[in-house]
Amino acid sequence: MERQEFYSRSIRKNNTIDLNQYKRKKLKKKHKRNVLISYLYAFLILSTILLSSFIITKEIYIQKRCVDLAYSVEHYFTTGFNKNDKLLRVQEMSLIYSDGKNAIVEVSGLSKEEPHKETTLKGNFKKNKNNSWILEEVY
Repeated sequence: MERQEFYSRSIRKNNTIDLNQYKRKKLKKKHKRNVLISYLYAFLILSTILLSSFIITKEIYIQKRCVDLAYSVEHYFTTGFNKNDKLLRVQEMSLIYSDGKNAIVEVSGLSKEEPHKETTLKGNFKKNKNNSWILEEVY
C-alpha cells in the first residue's frame, strides 16, 4: 500500500507542477499579447498624429502662399477638383478685373487630359478672412 500511495503522491505533485507551468506559460502568452496590442495602439496613435499634423501643416502652408494672387491662380488651376478645369501648367495669365476683394482672371495653358490641348479658362477669385485668394467658380 505504501508504494501505491507514493506513486499517487508523486503523480499529484507532477500534475500540480505541470498545471502551474501551464498557468505560467498562459500568463506569459497573455502578457506578450497585451504588450503587442499596446505597441500596436501606440503606433497607430502616433502615425495618426503624424499624418494629421502633416496634412494640417500642408493646408496652412498653401493658405499662407495663396495670399499672392499669382500663386493662388497657379495652385487652383493645376490642382483643381474638377478634372475638366485642370491645367498642366499656367502659361499665360491676365487679370481682367480686381477690386481688392474679388478678382477675375483669364488663364491659358495645356489641359491635363490627353491630348494636351491649349485651353483658356476664366476664374472668379475671392479673398477670405485670412486674406487668401480662393477660387469661387470657373467659366
